Amino acid sequence: MKLRHLFIINIFFAIFFGGTCTFLSHFVFSLYNLVPDEAAIWVTRLAGGSILGFATLMWFGSKTSSTESRRAIAIALLVQDTIGLVASLIFQLTGKVNVFGWFSLALYGFLALAYAYFLFIQPKKI
Repeated sequence: MKLRHLFIINIFFAIFFGGTCTFLSHFVFSLYNLVPDEAAIWVTRLAGGSILGFATLMWFGSKTSSTESRRAIAIALLVQDTIGLVASLIFQLTGKVNVFGWFSLALYGFLALAYAYFLFIQPKKI
């Protein structure tokens, strides 16, 4: 597998979560058995837009021939997924989120490990 393939896999997750956060914020909160206030909806929509922006970067990263560009995108995604992993773990351990929270944690963990693999273990496959 190459980094380009990981970008393509990640694009599907990013479009799903980015789109639902942006356009179906209340639905996202219901998945986690949470009741949002107006500020939470606003922040969720902002986060959804950012996720869709990352999907755009992944799309261009999967198409570019520049190893340097793919590496830069992978570093940004590693940072994002590592922060997502830690934040998801902390929130999941509060007990305020249902079992669906573990799915988010697992997805962030998988993606963080995958980007770390390409950046540090198999950099020639970037």
